[in-house]
Amino acid sequence: MRTAVVIGAAAGDRVLSVAKMPRSGEDIIARDHGWQIGGCAFNVLRALARLQIPVINGIRVGNGQWGQRVCQALTELGIPPRLTSETQDNGWCFALAEASGERTFISIPGCEEQWDRTELQSFALPPNSIIYASGYELGCQQGEAIQQWLLNDCLTQTLVLDLGPRLATLSHNFLRQLPTDRTILTVNRDEAHFLCGEGELVQLSADYASSTGITLILRLDSQGAWLCQPDSSPIFVPAYQVSVVDTIGAGDAHTAGLIAGLSQGLPLKDCVDLGNHVAAIVVSKQGAAGAPTLKEINQSMLTPVTPLIC
Repeated sequence: MRTAVVIGAAAGDRVLSVAKMPRSGEDIIARDHGWQIGGCAFNVLRALARLQIPVINGIRVGNGQWGQRVCQALTELGIPPRLTSETQDNGWCFALAEASGERTFISIPGCEEQWDRTELQSFALPPNSIIYASGYELGCQQGEAIQQWLLNDCLTQTLVLDLGPRLATLSHNFLRQLPTDRTILTVNRDEAHFLCGEGELVQLSADYASSTGITLILRLDSQGAWLCQPDSSPIFVPAYQVSVVDTIGAGDAHTAGLIAGLSQGLPLKDCVDLGNHVAAIVVSKQGAAGAPTLKEINQSMLTPVTPLIC
């Protein structure tokens, strides 16, 4: 089984349910669901740990109350902290979940934006490991350290990059330098439009994969996902049928399922299917903390949605 190396953020999530997003100056009522530990990398790490995938922890733990909670959450997963900050706490955010399931975040950054290439070089990486990184960290002020580490020090590992909503902060030069034979980019519909332009998304994503040589996974929520590989027809992978509570952590859950499949040597289409399955279970629960265990996945009665057009 291949090891997953998870680089990125853990942060506090304060989850609020609202009927709809307020207008500027409006006063609305929300339901408070309390706090959870989230952050893209932590969500991925937690899901991988529950699926019994071996992981190397590249999440920084801060020096304040959120850092204490992050440390406790990692300890409960059996994964000790490795990177720490003596000068700053972990960040946190308000996660606003609308009745439709859509979510909006208001973030206060913390030590998860501290990165140093020398520190990353201290990781003993198995040659065939899978490295996860998020666009949040790649595009932050010190994200250049992660970019240079990925491009110059990680020469045999598979790179799984979830570009995320801060894709606009990443330079075209970085994206152009990614190794085409071992990079997988995963994007949702908004990110795909930014990356590929306006038009029919599946064809645009397939064209992007062929023009760059990089495999692209297009996530379309309840409409499933598309696997776009260079010089190949895109492959549709149907979603699983669930009642959506909210979509907080949905993309992270999908990426974790994808990495879990890669770790086990599954064909890439089956990796995307596992991503769909893990994400479906997460969105059927409140917040991002509902990633399934291996037993829950194996006993799941969810069935894929039969596509009308594919």
